[in-house]
Amino acid sequence: MNANAMDENSDGDRLIDFNENFVYRLLKTNDSISNSNSAFALNLDVDNNSSYLNRQEPNMMGQEDLSPSSSLNDYGMNDCSDPKRAKKGPTPRQQEELCLVCGDRASGYHYNALTCEGCKGFFRRSVTKNAVYCCKFGHECEMDMYMRRKCQECRLKKCLAVGMRPECVVPENQCAIKRKEKKAQKEKDKQQIPPTINSFDAYKNEIPTLMKCDPPPYAEATQLLPQKLLDENRARNIPALTQNQLAVIYKLIWYQDGYEQPSEEDLKRIMIQTSPDENEDQNDVHFRHITEITILTVQLIVEFAKGLPAFTKIPQEDQITLLKACSSEVMMLRMARRYDAASDSIFFANNRSYTRDSYRMAGMADTIEDLLHFCRQMYSMRVDNVEYALLTAIVIFSDRPGLEQAELVEAIQSYYIDTLRIYILNRHGGDVKCMIVFGTLLAILTELRTLGNQNSEMCFSLKLKNRKLPRFLEEIWDVQDIPPQMVQNATSNAQNNTQSTIVVTTPSTVPQLQTQSQQH
Repeated sequence: MNANAMDENSDGDRLIDFNENFVYRLLKTNDSISNSNSAFALNLDVDNNSSYLNRQEPNMMGQEDLSPSSSLNDYGMNDCSDPKRAKKGPTPRQQEELCLVCGDRASGYHYNALTCEGCKGFFRRSVTKNAVYCCKFGHECEMDMYMRRKCQECRLKKCLAVGMRPECVVPENQCAIKRKEKKAQKEKDKQQIPPTINSFDAYKNEIPTLMKCDPPPYAEATQLLPQKLLDENRARNIPALTQNQLAVIYKLIWYQDGYEQPSEEDLKRIMIQTSPDENEDQNDVHFRHITEITILTVQLIVEFAKGLPAFTKIPQEDQITLLKACSSEVMMLRMARRYDAASDSIFFANNRSYTRDSYRMAGMADTIEDLLHFCRQMYSMRVDNVEYALLTAIVIFSDRPGLEQAELVEAIQSYYIDTLRIYILNRHGGDVKCMIVFGTLLAILTELRTLGNQNSEMCFSLKLKNRKLPRFLEEIWDVQDIPPQMVQNATSNAQNNTQSTIVVTTPSTVPQLQTQSQQH
């Protein structure tokens, strides 16, 4: 992004046009400038007082200067304000038209006469079968909706009398021929259509190429599992991870460690911006702090996701769909990584402990019990760093509504799932409980989806309570707009509120990323 582009959008009072070009530009840009007021606008400084991710990435082998993408909501798609357009449409009939044969409601002109569906079918069957009927009531029956079932001869005579023409009826043999030809043409068209490249099997064959990656520089000096365990696994004929699977794991861990903890400069900036004003309500202080931390976390999740093998191989529209849908679920995993069992609390990026009471003070008591239960579950399973990284990738490449190439995403996810399975087998030495552990970890995906839905519901409820979320969070989580009059009374302190998920960082042993000054 050039300096002119940033200058054009540096005014915090300007509204950003969230169109598709803006989204794709953010997907491709290499700058690391961000703000808290635009959805996924991680590279566009629209508010000079709210810029984040002022960092320099580690010198990774094969890593590009990553940048997050944009989201957009389409507004005004069904604009009916044009009075000419509003008047278009069929003119209602002044009087309901009736069948000329029996007086029932007519459905249109059939065989040259205005009739109902029943008389149309009766006339067609009579002509195609050369039917001969006999009246039992004197051959002069008055035809109505009752008598049409009693006297077929008089009904047919009435059909002819009102103008229905036998020559308009296609003979049955010709109908059969047409049906047969139509069926044959349909089968021929199916055979001529080339096999779709969107099938899961077709993509599965491309996975080795899509997932091919080089390990980061430190991989050769680091071993995932003890050599003794690997030797024992080899003796037991336990399948080993392929070289590419090892490279994928090393890369996931590298990005996970590098993009899970905000820089010290970012944290200091947040502490300054969220410092309480005089007479400010403590609940609002909690909200503002969680909001700013959450925005940082989402940005880091996007950076992590864009470094995943095969992520850039999917369409940009699908990248946006996945990033918007997975961010809250990935934050749940990060919360579990920062869960402290002794205090039953979660540590923020600045090592501040947030307990159940802290959440209640922030107005997020509705979901805290489910969140803590999830964290306890992950803690009890002793999920290690590799399993967390693979689970995160599996969550990111989950099936989501609106994906254009869902089969491709599924094929990529299957690679990560298989890698997780083999890693668990090797980590536990082929123990009989390995598959139970594997199945339990995959079951986490369902629970994460539920927690993500709860997060969306709470975001909307906060808005209904006049606690306005930052534009960034509204866009990424698709928080639906509510009538303006319902949010006009929101106080200035409620403008930086957030959802139930909190930023989670890696333990203190994770290396900090270097920072650099932003270019304005």
